[in-house]
Amino acid sequence: MQPRVFPAMYWFITFIIMIFIRGSTFVFADDDERYVNCGNLFDCGDFKGVGYPFSGSNRPDYCGYPGLKLDCSDQDPEITIQKLTYKVLDINTQSRNLSVARKDYAENICPTLILNTTWIPNLLNYTSDDHNITIYYGCPPQGAPNFANSSLFSCPINTTEMTGFFTAVSDLTEFGNSASTLINYLASCKDSVEVPVRESALKKILGTPTVAQLQGGLNEGFDFVWNDSLCVTCKTSGGQCGYNQNTAAFSCYCKDQPREFSCQQSPPGAQSPTEAPSPSMSSCLLLFFSADVTLEVNRKTAYTWILTFSEPKICSPPN
Repeated sequence: MQPRVFPAMYWFITFIIMIFIRGSTFVFADDDERYVNCGNLFDCGDFKGVGYPFSGSNRPDYCGYPGLKLDCSDQDPEITIQKLTYKVLDINTQSRNLSVARKDYAENICPTLILNTTWIPNLLNYTSDDHNITIYYGCPPQGAPNFANSSLFSCPINTTEMTGFFTAVSDLTEFGNSASTLINYLASCKDSVEVPVRESALKKILGTPTVAQLQGGLNEGFDFVWNDSLCVTCKTSGGQCGYNQNTAAFSCYCKDQPREFSCQQSPPGAQSPTEAPSPSMSSCLLLFFSADVTLEVNRKTAYTWILTFSEPKICSPPN
């Protein structure tokens, strides 16, 4: 006679085994939230896949360097640094280059708020292609010297008519004996702003120092570069780059926890806490929570299945 099978007992045993197998996987598979979030990339319009050192959108602040938060306005990326909003013209993560143009100078050279472009986050640096042009506001309408490479213009700011003046020459001593006249005049102006332009734009302004040429050069923008050698080390080790606001330092977010610079590899033979257990580990779990099924045959040829739980077995790590 064939032995009788008890489906209820079979499914009970299978259920117990699956609980422990799946439970062990969940314990080991949870990744650090910061690691997951900083794996998201910033997308806006034609700009795709922007990561560290920038935050913004679905990238929390701790995923980027302080002061480098991107915004998406009508599918155009923008960045605000020290109250100044810049239109992002290009982000090249390979050359680590950020090209921007001041948004307040997009339409005219008479902004409502007169601010310099001098302060930038420590991670950024100007390039050798950047050159400053100084724009003066609130100058006397009379007595302005007429020099080459300079221009006088009218500027209504906050319903107040002002006289503005700009020069594309950074070293005023280039004007020779007339330099003192220009220096005295500019000293009587109320405000001044330094704005960077590219060298190609500067040459055009020097050749034709008009307001239209100046504004065109400002809209062409200028460049920043950044150094992310720490991020390269972190990414190579499998981490996500970020910034620790508490320590004010770079942080490498790993699957299990943040580290300073890189995600350390597990020692040979050690089990990573973020990986699912290997088949040998699963076997140990099965042995630890194993169930012994024995078959007892009596003289009447009836088959009785007896379920007993075995003593816990100690498993050593795989070699």
